[in-house]
Amino acid sequence: MPSYLINLYKSQISIKIIMAEYNLPNEKGRNRFEAYLGRKTEQMPKLIADGRVPISVAGLMQRRLDVRNYDDKIKSQWINNSFDTGDAVVYHPDNRIKIVLDSQHLRDMTPDTLKHYGALILIEEDIYNSLEGEEFKRDKIGKMGEWLSKKDVKSHPIWKSLARDQSLLNDYADYIFEEGKERFDYDFFMGVFPDPRFDEYIKMRVWCVTGLENMVSALGGRNLDNIDGCLLGIAPEAYTMADLQEVDKTIKRLEGTLHPDVLKPFVDLRKKL
Repeated sequence: MPSYLINLYKSQISIKIIMAEYNLPNEKGRNRFEAYLGRKTEQMPKLIADGRVPISVAGLMQRRLDVRNYDDKIKSQWINNSFDTGDAVVYHPDNRIKIVLDSQHLRDMTPDTLKHYGALILIEEDIYNSLEGEEFKRDKIGKMGEWLSKKDVKSHPIWKSLARDQSLLNDYADYIFEEGKERFDYDFFMGVFPDPRFDEYIKMRVWCVTGLENMVSALGGRNLDNIDGCLLGIAPEAYTMADLQEVDKTIKRLEGTLHPDVLKPFVDLRKKL
């Protein structure tokens, strides 16, 4: 295995969350977002007990896009930090990989949940078969374990599955590559790094999405007991990413029929969400 990949998994990803600079002014009071730092097996029960749901990869992508034009303090919190999500990756011993969005197993995990090498263990084959999600053969996915071009990112099956929407993935990749080129003069980002371990049992891990300094990669091999975890809990009363995407689509459809001045109040309001 390349040394950079080993270092990527061994290194502790920096967490520099300042909640006052993390939620927008209209999201405070009961913060729309709350960070839960530490071992994911310990922090997930706290997140759930607080009446929150873990952010998804798609939700994180949309949020980074939504705050890209805000002041640098807000923007940097989102694009520079790495976040664990509520989306799971499940590894089967026969080389299959399944992407489970908004995993209930992750939401239910506790410090006492059966684990091995920092992964949840799914004992029965029937459990794997019952999980809903896109399934891939590891050797058929495409490029993994390396940084990708923007073109490769937009067509990569893992990123497409995690993004849930091709338009979102396209916009997000354009944004990340533009920021990365400006700050680091790099042309390759957003690698997909699955768990490099092959085991004889079915196991589940979270998808972690890193910050810009760590190439905005999707990590599928992070240890659930690592002390440097960062789960993001969303208040359920907050609107969802699907809600915002639907608003964006509606505004887009109306642009061809309504005068821009009529749409302007709605466009301005959407920028604040």
